[in-house]
Amino acid sequence: MPWEIRLTQASVAETTLDVRGTPLVTREAGGGPALLYLHDELSTAWNPFLDALSAKYRVVAPELPGFGDTERPDWAESIDDLAFFVSDLVDVVGGGAPIGVVGASLGGWLTIEAALRGARVSRLVVLGSPGAYIAGDPPTDYFFMTPEERVTLLFNDVGAAPQPSGAHIVRNEAMTARLVWQPRYVSPKLLGRIHRLDVPTLVVWGGDDRFLSLAHGRALADGAANAALSTVANAGHFPALDRPADTARTTLDFIDGGKS
Repeated sequence: MPWEIRLTQASVAETTLDVRGTPLVTREAGGGPALLYLHDELSTAWNPFLDALSAKYRVVAPELPGFGDTERPDWAESIDDLAFFVSDLVDVVGGGAPIGVVGASLGGWLTIEAALRGARVSRLVVLGSPGAYIAGDPPTDYFFMTPEERVTLLFNDVGAAPQPSGAHIVRNEAMTARLVWQPRYVSPKLLGRIHRLDVPTLVVWGGDDRFLSLAHGRALADGAANAALSTVANAGHFPALDRPADTARTTLDFIDGGKS
């Protein structure tokens, strides 16, 4: 029987998670096995997609270094730096045991890189992850777009776009630029090592993603040792925000060990 998705608001607790001396502002909800969520680059806020996941799991959603209200330590300069940090974060959340991880956009890329570095991940869902370099098919460069143009590019439902505070917009964009400015949103090395990703992985893509073409998702899924690709109809680059119920259903089916 398909899992019924109910987008009801969860009771969310805000805590501080210490990861090797780096404090992370963190939100948690739900019970059961731990499920780590790594946010996208636009917003660190709790959302209806996480509400749905928390009906079956204890969802742990930290703000990564430099994003939201979490300060950026001096060492946090690159995707590589945060990938090793995410490996430590997985250990803290899982208590040293493998756990499921869901990563959205930039959070998905960081999770892939962490898993390639030995993070204890049992099952992995990446939602619209950048990182793959495909000649002639780069990500759309939105850094110099107006806010209105960005929303139109990234979302099918413009009403689904998050509304972070002005301070968070500045912090999130500055940290994102620090991580992905050059080269823009890709790593020329990732597809050369993605075959080492043997964690069961589901690559989820918005069917109408105008920021990253479906070829980017297909390259990740085809290159990894144990991965599949699933698309969410009528969703842009952030399917968990555009189509939270559909994306949650696909995610839970996979994390539970079922077919996507």
